[in-house]
Amino acid sequence: MTYDSVRGKVVMFGGDTGFSWSTPSKTWVYDGNWTQVTPASSPSARGNHAMTYDSVRGKVVMFGGASGMSVLNDTWEYDGVNWT
Repeated sequence: MTYDSVRGKVVMFGGDTGFSWSTPSKTWVYDGNWTQVTPASSPSARGNHAMTYDSVRGKVVMFGGASGMSVLNDTWEYDGVNWT
């Protein structure tokens, strides 16, 4: 979870519920109310990842995490509309 200061929203991403990694990945934003958004593209479900906001480029940056027993080392960016 991180704060997008340009859009004034908290962005949260995940996909783990208990021990089931088959749960779809989910992106939520908070601007006083939590809203689940459905980007056209999105990272795979994961937990234990790191997120921060890049204020120079205006994007949320997410790195790594784990999916089941697999360690992930991918980087994703969220521009308020889609993950790339």
